[in-house]
Formats: sequence, structure tokens, C-alpha cells
Amino acid sequence: MGALAGIAMTLLLAAPAAGTPPPPRDAVIGQASASTARISAGAAAARYPIEDGSGATIAVAVTASCQATCTAADPRRIAGFVGTLIHGPEIELLTVQLDTPAELEFDCGYGVHACYYPGENRIVLSGNDAPAADGASREYVLAHEYGHHVANHRESVAPFPLAIDWGTPRWSSHEQVCAAQRRGAFFPGDEGSRYERNPGEAFAEAFARYRFPDAGVRWAWAPSLRPDAEALRAIREDTLSPWEGRTRIRLVGPARPAGRRGLVRSFSTPLDGRISLLPATGTAPPFAVSLWSVKGRILRSSEAVPRAEHGLNFTVCGQSRLRVVFERRRGARHPAPLLVDRP
Repeated sequence: MGALAGIAMTLLLAAPAAGTPPPPRDAVIGQASASTARISAGAAAARYPIEDGSGATIAVAVTASCQATCTAADPRRIAGFVGTLIHGPEIELLTVQLDTPAELEFDCGYGVHACYYPGENRIVLSGNDAPAADGASREYVLAHEYGHHVANHRESVAPFPLAIDWGTPRWSSHEQVCAAQRRGAFFPGDEGSRYERNPGEAFAEAFARYRFPDAGVRWAWAPSLRPDAEALRAIREDTLSPWEGRTRIRLVGPARPAGRRGLVRSFSTPLDGRISLLPATGTAPPFAVSLWSVKGRILRSSEAVPRAEHGLNFTVCGQSRLRVVFERRRGARHPAPLLVDRP
């Protein structure tokens, strides 16, 4: 009885408490350790076609130990699956490395089923075709890692940091990542204790859901980030037609004396990120400008900006539309256009 009780106690201590989330399935790792570098250096790599008709190839590396003992280390199968994922030219930069379970622990961490090294464009994956603890297949896990690879090669909208931490621009704007981060609900780039509130991980998981909509894998991230149809459309657009920078619109100021509240112009703000309001002439405009929310809250005013700067900057964070109020300055006779650079 004593031995059985000891075994039962060991199992009890090893099991997660009720309601405790499972350990992270993967990790994004900034820099390889010495052991990891040695494992990668000893992996035989070759390029294989992704078989999507494009002629593109990826590199697949198999460690010597995995070649000898792994049960599903078929590079052509791996490359062929990657070709079924939506992708852009970043696919040609990818290396997938197949490890034994012991090597995977060195490369990715204890209990982790895969990892991604952004600086090396490298996904490390098991050479055995076994599901993760949450039931995710190896191909599902690979799709998740490829989501990190996509985000690693997409521009982020200033002033936000890397897209691999925040998610791609259209997706993160739709999911209100900025607003949630400001109120302390999300932690971009946190691969530790707040892994499940890391929007970069949620983006990668939503990318996997795009490929496997009926996989039945439990959603472990913030409920608000569970992908809806619009989120999946944003992922597709961010992958196939990446955001390339801000665009400019033109607003015309008052041609005649304005009323007490001034002349109002409104404009849409499709994405979160920095907008800039600049006079088209490059000099101080003949009117004062203030930026307002649609609910009537003043956000910025040119009256509070030194005249030499001649412009306003504001970070859109969840707003879908803003208003500009023009107040004509004394002595001004002609209207002047205002340029708005927006994501």
C-alpha cells in the first residue's frame, strides 16, 4: 500500500491543477543556445519543392539522430504540406528542422512541440508524427509556426513594435490589440507566464485555424482573439497582400469664416497606428486645426504645437473614424489643404 500511495502522490503532483492552462505548445526564440547551434549545424539540409505549382522550394534539415530513429522525417512530405499554406515570397527563406524528441527539448524547451527562430527563419519540429497534448496534429503545429514566419516578414505600423509580437497590421487592428494592450489585457511578445495573452501567439494560432477550420483544437488564448470570419479575411490579406506603408488623403480647410465650432471634416482610420496631419504648403496654415474623436473628445490641437513644427501626430488605437476641426485664423483669405498620412 505504501508503494501504491507513493506512486499516486507522484502522479498527483505531476498533474496540473484543475483549471490550470496546459503548458505552451510552442515558443518563439530570439537566439539559439550553444547546444541548439550544435544540433542545427549537424542537421543535413536540402531544398525541396513545395508542390503548389509556383516552383518555390524550402529547406528541410534532418538531424543525424532523427534520420536514424524518427518515424516520420520525410522532407518531401513536410515541404508539400507547407505548400498548402497561404504564403508570400517569405516561403523561400524558410528552413524546417526535424529533431528527435530529446533534441527538440534542447532546441525548443521542455514540453514544447515546436519553436520558431526569427533570426534564422527556422522552424524546429518533431520528426515523429505525434499530436500535441491539446490534440493538435503535427501539421497543425507546423501551420502555427508558419504563422510566426509570416508575421516575421510583415511590416508593423509605427509606433508599434514587431508584427511577430503584435500580429500583422490588419489582423491586429481588427482584434483591437492596441486598446487591449493599453489596458493591460494583452502582452505582446511574452513567451513566458502570459503566453496565452500574447497576441503574437494568438495570430499564429489563428493562422493555423485558417488552414484547419475544423480541427477541433481547444482555443487557449484570450476569448476575444478567437478568429471570426473578418479576422480570417485579415490574415489572408496580410499574408497575400502585405501592408506597405501609410497612404495620404487631402482635406481642404475653410474657404470662408467658420462658425464658433469651425468647419468639420471627418475621415476613416482603417488601421491602428500613427497618423500625421500636415499643411500642404509646408508652412503654418491660415487656420488652426484640432483633432477630435467622433464622440466629441479633443485629441490634439495645433494651438498646443510650436508653430515651427506645423503638424500634428496621433496614434490611432481602436478608433475607426476621426474628425478635424478647422478654425480660420484672423487675416487669412484663402483655404489651404491639409494632408493626412494614415496607415
